Amino acid sequence: MQALQRVNPTSAPAPKGKYSQLTIVAAGTRTATFAGQIATDASAGAAEQTRLVFAAIGELLASQGATPSDLIKLTTFVVGRDSLAEFNTARDKVYHEWFPEGDFPANTLVLVAGLAIESSLVEIEGSFVCQESGGQRRPG
Repeated sequence: MQALQRVNPTSAPAPKGKYSQLTIVAAGTRTATFAGQIATDASAGAAEQTRLVFAAIGELLASQGATPSDLIKLTTFVVGRDSLAEFNTARDKVYHEWFPEGDFPANTLVLVAGLAIESSLVEIEGSFVCQESGGQRRPG
């Protein structure tokens, strides 16, 4: 079995967006969870913040030898319904590059009133399969 298997059972309702209903991780597979990522330029609009957040996620993946295809699950927080269209457009551009076969990770999208950093419009947290034991650890 491969490390990840994405499943959309025909017995369940079809996904209403760009996500898989289930992501099954093979036993013994090393995984990591990353904290919510926000844009480094919080003065940007939702589209640019979305691009920056996905760039940050890409760097986190690369630090462990992983790629977007190793993503297990994302939880996406978008501030206000007014930001949703810009977020979707920017996400779709990234997803077109990251998932050309349409094999999307599981995802939950939550509309919120605000985030901890007031100017942030998009925050994404998630988990992925690690491909190597690289990366750096900060002293605790």
